Order: sequence, then structure tokens, then C-alpha cells
Amino acid sequence: CNMGIVKKYYKIGLWIFVIGILCFTPSNEFKEVKINIPHLDKLVHFVMFYILGLLIESVFLNSKKNRNYFIIGGLLYGCLIEVFQHYLIAMRSGDIIDFLFDALGLVLGIVSLKYYPVFFKKLLK
Repeated sequence: CNMGIVKKYYKIGLWIFVIGILCFTPSNEFKEVKINIPHLDKLVHFVMFYILGLLIESVFLNSKKNRNYFIIGGLLYGCLIEVFQHYLIAMRSGDIIDFLFDALGLVLGIVSLKYYPVFFKKLLK
């Protein structure tokens, strides 16, 4: 095992794991949130993948090698989550709009760090 690779990508892997736990846990396992915000679940998808986009861009800020693979992987992950939720996870349903918010969050996370690196680098250290 190459520890340099683990050190470089562990934040991305850890966050992907957290997203998986949140998305694959049946919804009845979560206590009902009494916040009356329309489409709160879309905001949650956006924020989860926005953070993923920030993490991906933070790793590849100075080197674009392999960056596109991670972006495509993040998009595929968002898509697979919705497919698995629809077909395999009890008390969950897949939603194309959730995937669109995943994709939007991922892209805006990358763009945010690219154009405002000083602000976000402090948050990601």
C-alpha cells in the first residue's frame, strides 16, 4: 500500500463513505427533522456533493492529472446512489432531481475552489 496515495486521497474517500452512509441508510432510521424548508433533501444532496467537489479540487489544485477521473467518478457515484436507492434500499427512492443537485453541487464545489482558493483552502486544512 502506497501511503502517499492514501495521504493524498483519504479526505475524498472518507467523504464518499459518509455520503454512502447517509444515502444508503433507510430513511426511517433518521429522526424526523421538524424544519419546514421546501425540498430540504435537494439542499442536502447539493451540500454533500459540493463538499465532495471542494475536496476533489483541493487535491488537484496544483496538478490536473487524474482530476477528470475523480469528477466523472463523483458524477457516477451520485447516479449510482439514486439507482441503488430506487432498486435496493428499503424506505428510499431514487430521484433524477436528486442526481441533478448532486451534479450541480459537485461542479459548483470545484468551481468555487478554483476561483476562490484562498477562502476555501483555509477551510480545508
